[in-house]
Amino acid sequence: MKGFNYFNPVSMDEALKLIEAKDESTYLIAGGTDLVLELNEKKIHPERVINLKGIKELSFIREDDGFIRIGAGTTFTEISNSELLQECAVAFVQACSKVGSTQIRNLGTVGGNVVTGSACADSVSALTAFDAVAVLKSSRGSREVLVADFFTPREIEDNCAGCKKSIAGIEKDEILFEVYFKKGGNREFSAFRKLGKRRALAKSIMTVGMVVKLGEDEVVERCSLALGAVGSHPYRVESAENILVGKKLDNKTIESCLEEVSDIVVQNIGSRASCPFKKESVKGIVREVITSIKTQSIQ
Repeated sequence: MKGFNYFNPVSMDEALKLIEAKDESTYLIAGGTDLVLELNEKKIHPERVINLKGIKELSFIREDDGFIRIGAGTTFTEISNSELLQECAVAFVQACSKVGSTQIRNLGTVGGNVVTGSACADSVSALTAFDAVAVLKSSRGSREVLVADFFTPREIEDNCAGCKKSIAGIEKDEILFEVYFKKGGNREFSAFRKLGKRRALAKSIMTVGMVVKLGEDEVVERCSLALGAVGSHPYRVESAENILVGKKLDNKTIESCLEEVSDIVVQNIGSRASCPFKKESVKGIVREVITSIKTQSIQ
């Protein structure tokens, strides 16, 4: 392995100064669950590596004026164990609890999962369902972008059943500081499901995140349905959401939703060998998610 310069900043200000002149040979590391593998496999050859793990400002979970804010350096284990998130963001907790192995969850961070740009990043489809916003900081200031709008497709094969990978919409001199989303109110429910080859360490074949707001009459008032690993990046299926809004989650409505989701999968990956499998299996995964939400609503 070629040698490189290693930096270990302890504050955002220090880190932002270090990356002011960042170029293609400079890499940021937090949990290192992806970067270390790429180093060991000699896929990358950095001249500088900047470790963000020691920046305490990047690790937090808090409620602030009706919003849930999660620092980019927060680990999947910390998210999975958060009582606040278990109460108001079930889908996000479920997604983070299914990332890799225990060791990976202890090290891996939500920020790393987002900026890696993988189509099958578990936490990203859940964040997309929550309409989460990413906050990016640089020495120039800060800016916000919806997680759903954060990615640009690129022609590189990803490792999740033939999907393309994406480029995260982050500039060279920026650090992802946090993600945040609105805290759900009364009778808002969410769920996440993942289809993978193995229970642990598996790249996701498909992920589904869903958030539903029900009225007292059990009619869907608001719905957000996001798919992952069935395209270049996780995305919402608004046409399927529209089928559910204004209706009860009865069998007829659910079946219509499932057919629409299947059609959208075909539109996005119709030319891929995995399409026949995914267009059918997505129905089962979405059905599981809706069933979970219905169960939560009557408990």
